[in-house]
Amino acid sequence: MKMSSSGFAPRRRQGGFIQGAILFALVIIAVVVAAFSLANRDSTNNADNEQARVNASFVLKVGSDMQTGINRAIADGFPSAGIPTKLILLADQGAAEDQLSLFDPTLRYVSRPQFPPTALDDAATQPFEAGAAGDLKVSFDATQAIIGVGEDDLADVLLLVPNLRQDVCRRINVSANSALPTATPPASATEVSGRREGCYAASATSAGTYFRVVATDVGAVAEGEE
Repeated sequence: MKMSSSGFAPRRRQGGFIQGAILFALVIIAVVVAAFSLANRDSTNNADNEQARVNASFVLKVGSDMQTGINRAIADGFPSAGIPTKLILLADQGAAEDQLSLFDPTLRYVSRPQFPPTALDDAATQPFEAGAAGDLKVSFDATQAIIGVGEDDLADVLLLVPNLRQDVCRRINVSANSALPTATPPASATEVSGRREGCYAASATSAGTYFRVVATDVGAVAEGEE
């Protein structure tokens, strides 16, 4: 009986040691899996943020190129007051004698931009290309006076480029207006005074619209629109 009793004791101690080792190994595996998952999530977030930053830089470059092309057209004698209706963005050639195509292949004021799909809320809709109905998404707006830009009672011309992803919209405001990366875009271009360019969105889930003031003080503003 004595030998039998002493023979079982070591087995019980060995079994407890093995169970402890298994539990310790399981804890280590759980920690490693959690750390790996967290690293992957951070890596994905960093990649998304970098993609949004690159796309925002592209949009701002397009705005700068458009501004340069418009300035060249004005230097060649095109009246700034004619930008909303006489400066054509749709056809490669002006539709009438008094109109001018900014994308005229001979004058070469500016090349028609092709946006990366990752910058767009709807990748199939390119802002500078006409759809099946012949409509163009990008436009000029000369109905509002941007407070702090030019004369407050005279309209400014805004270039509007819609269909941008929300994260790209926020990154545009980071670069153009020193906004926080998490800041909600304004609801309109006139919501904050003094912005010559930036991005706005109607809601937190709506596509963003890039805007840039390409000409100032082109005409009177209708009552109630400033």
